[in-house]
Amino acid sequence: MAVSGITISGMTPSVQTSQNIKTDQASEKDYKNTVMKCVRAGDQDVLLCSDALMSYASPQTGESVNIYRAENYSKENPVYLIRGLDASGNPFEQEVDAGKIDPNHCSYNELMVLNVETGHTSPSDYLHAVAARDKAGAGSYFDKMDYLSCAKAVMNDMKTVGSWDTYLACSKWIDSLLKYCSENI
Repeated sequence: MAVSGITISGMTPSVQTSQNIKTDQASEKDYKNTVMKCVRAGDQDVLLCSDALMSYASPQTGESVNIYRAENYSKENPVYLIRGLDASGNPFEQEVDAGKIDPNHCSYNELMVLNVETGHTSPSDYLHAVAARDKAGAGSYFDKMDYLSCAKAVMNDMKTVGSWDTYLACSKWIDSLLKYCSENI
């Protein structure tokens, strides 16, 4: 019996490939050419870049964010570059030092930089952050919130409903972020 691939509910998922451009070699012109239109929020394009370490967008606010390592990134200097569009459709660029992020008072963008820095880039890790953002009631990716307390509240909700797998995964995620922050702040 030959195995042709992994199936989900009897269906073989399609393979998606894309060409990546290294951010340290991309010029400003290349940056604009690697942008993919993903959705529209009202009359505004929400854009994501295929060469980013992590990308996300909000159709509700029109914000889109792409996270890259800065040119001077190193383990001793964990600086990231965040590029995207704000809620008004204006391009922005911001440097964030992952070693200085406090999850008790940070923006969602900074929380996602922590995710990238600690290796939490799986869909489930992303969903932990999304759940914390939802619990916080943040209107913008730039709003400073106590995401650590919100993540703990989400974890408690999972305990209450008996979703033990999610509870344990969220606990591991929080512990990893706290360990990184305690070593660097």
